[in-house]
Order: sequence, then C-alpha cells, then structure tokens
Amino acid sequence: MSVRLQGRLLLAGAIGAILASWFIFLLPGPDGPGGPGSIPTNVVFVISGLFLLAGLPALYRTQANQMGILGLVGVALLWVATIFLFLVLSSVQILDLTIPGSIPHPGGEGPPPLAIIPMILGVVLTLIGGVIVGITIIRAHVLAAAIGWILIVSPVLLLLTALAGNGFLGVILTSACLGLFYAGLVWAGAALSFRGNPTQVSESSVQRN
Repeated sequence: MSVRLQGRLLLAGAIGAILASWFIFLLPGPDGPGGPGSIPTNVVFVISGLFLLAGLPALYRTQANQMGILGLVGVALLWVATIFLFLVLSSVQILDLTIPGSIPHPGGEGPPPLAIIPMILGVVLTLIGGVIVGITIIRAHVLAAAIGWILIVSPVLLLLTALAGNGFLGVILTSACLGLFYAGLVWAGAALSFRGNPTQVSESSVQRN
C-alpha cells in the first residue's frame, strides 16, 4: 500500500473520528450524552478506527529516517490505542445495547469494567503516543510543526478533562480534546494525500539537514 493511499485512509479515519466524537450529542445513547454511545455512533467509531489502523503507519513511513525508533514506538502506541478506543470499546457498547445482559455490570449502574478498561488504556496510550509522535514530527521537519504541537497538547488536555468529572461539561471537554487531536491527524493525512510524493518530501528534508 502506498504512503499516499495510507495518507488518504488516515484523513478519512480522522474525519470520521471527529464526527463520531460529536455524534454523542446528535445521536445520544439511551442514557444521554454521558452514557454509552448509540449504535450508529459506535458503528462510525469502528469504521473510522479501521481506516486509522490502515493509515497511521504513513506517519512513520513518510519520515522514518528522521523519526527513528522513538517515532516508530509512538506510532505503534497510537495504533494500539486506536484498537482499544475504537474497536474494543465500541464493540463492548454495541453488544451492551443490542444484547442486554451480554456484558457483565458488577457494580449495577454505570459503565461495565469491559468498557472502562479499554477506555483508560486507550487514553493513556494516546497520551504517551501522541506526545512521542508530536515531538518526533517537530524534530523531523517533514510535516508542519503545528501538527506535532496539536498531537502533544490535545492528549494532555484530554487527561486534564478527567478533573471535570463525567457530567455534561466533562463530556463536552472530552469531545473537544478528541476533536482537536484528530484534527491534527486530518492535517497530517491531508498533507500526505495531496502534496508531492511523501517519500520525496522526506528525502528532500534529509538533504536540507
């Protein structure tokens, strides 16, 4: 698969992620915006996640020499975070909505552990991976440095939104931070899709350095 095609998949997946993060307000689940997402919302998350899994490697492939092993680790962490947040979490919520009783709720009310665990793991891996990839993008000078800063700042803000709790304000702040993070990936995907050959861009960067 070419880097250009992967860039377009990254672009599509990131756009889908932004839309899905706001669908919780437009198409809320049975418990409202603060509860599990509706089935259409989770379906969009799953499809977007599949696109992201196919497209994220382009972030490393287009600037592998400049990012090095550290950049590879960062992209790998984002890849695994996508599995937890988009595929595992959404699948649990879909099953919980379509087949009541299929997902255990030991505590009664509230989200089940099978949803809480992938959400926590996904957020932590997004934080670590986003910071690593953001730093290596800034140092690589292949993509715009602003993309790197977005990938650094937005997951840190996402972690801080935990202080706002699980109320309506917390949901809004979480969606805003996720939207900002994936806006950075939209920018990266667009850059890889519509500018010159990404490999040539990477090589020209090496020559300048």
